[in-house]
Amino acid sequence: MNSFNITLPTSWTELSDKQLHMVYSLFARDLSSAEVKTLCLMKWNGLKVLSQLPDKRFLIKRGKEVVPLSTRQIQQATSVLDFLDSFAPMPVRIARIGKYRAVAADFEKVPFEEYLYVENLFQGYLNTQSDELLLQMAQVLYASDHVKPDKAQLIGIFYWMASLKQYFAGLFPNFYKPTSNSEDNLLGNGQHDIYRQLRDSTNAIIRALTGGDITKEATIMKMDTWRALTELDAKARDAEELLKATKKT
Repeated sequence: MNSFNITLPTSWTELSDKQLHMVYSLFARDLSSAEVKTLCLMKWNGLKVLSQLPDKRFLIKRGKEVVPLSTRQIQQATSVLDFLDSFAPMPVRIARIGKYRAVAADFEKVPFEEYLYVENLFQGYLNTQSDELLLQMAQVLYASDHVKPDKAQLIGIFYWMASLKQYFAGLFPNFYKPTSNSEDNLLGNGQHDIYRQLRDSTNAIIRALTGGDITKEATIMKMDTWRALTELDAKARDAEELLKATKKT
């Protein structure tokens, strides 16, 4: 026998909370992609490297079995995990931190005010790289001021929000237009301006949904996130079509 039968997840959605935590822990160590995948392969299949052999081979043990494997064989096996090189196409998250349970990964049925708050914190994190903002996000996402995420769980929150934004960009393409590196791009400006821009952006979103009627604001903020984004996407599409029609006249 010169190989093992192994099993590996083929997508982000197949990863358990424990597996997600391990992946984010490895990301926190700033390892290469190949190192992350190899360590996942070993851990998830109960493999252990006994020694390095000549010709880029390793003596690998599982249980009572001992098999020499080449670097090429290991690379072929870990290629199943290539999905780890990209954000999840469907948002995933660690479902629990301690006794605290997370909101829905795709934010369906989550109040729009919570999404807006987390979105502002996420944009702030992209600009400042402050873990304190990830902690504040965790307190919203896990519905408790007492949640205590470790470094891996904080990285998981970043990956959750990044994949969520990518997911929403596909679902609501009119509202989530790509931004240029201009004064309208939150990430293209200095830190001193970021919070003013976030405040102005949030206020513009609320005005778009309320039509300027402040008596509707409380209702809007309690609206389901998906419903609110659907309305914003429709308004953005209508505005784009009106602009095109105006240019033709």
